[in-house]
Amino acid sequence: MIDMHAHCLPKITRAEALAVDSERAPWLQIEPGARSGHIMLGDKPFRPVTDSLWDPTVRVAELDAQGVALQVVCATPVMFGYAWPAERSSDWAQRMNDHVLAYCGAAPKRLKALAQVPLQSLDLACREASRAMAAGCIGVQIGNHVGERDLDDEPLIQFLVHCANES
Repeated sequence: MIDMHAHCLPKITRAEALAVDSERAPWLQIEPGARSGHIMLGDKPFRPVTDSLWDPTVRVAELDAQGVALQVVCATPVMFGYAWPAERSSDWAQRMNDHVLAYCGAAPKRLKALAQVPLQSLDLACREASRAMAAGCIGVQIGNHVGERDLDDEPLIQFLVHCANES
């Protein structure tokens, strides 16, 4: 059995997130040794989570218990940063993609990574998709819109064509 859609979130510190966006950059609030925590946005709890979100060893044990042979993992959509300036979102996407690849690297036969990209900029999104795919991501996860732009917006269509040509 293959699970085609699961999320992870690296152990992003409050300081790392606040350096990007003090209100909307996600980070993990985890007490030392805890098996659960919260995704935080600024100082506000966003969602309670368990350790499989940040610990690939726990994730693989859960896959074993559920009879899942392979799982495709991607960032939670709250991590996309579509509301940020494109350059900031691009830097963030690169770091988050590297984190997701490291997470999947703990069990490369069981976990495969999808990248996130800064869709506010066609050039930066294409560049990060290509970089992430070369680094080991098997595809890209995107939202269904970027601000007021839906997937039928011409630059988003050009991005999808770019991705189709990369595979």
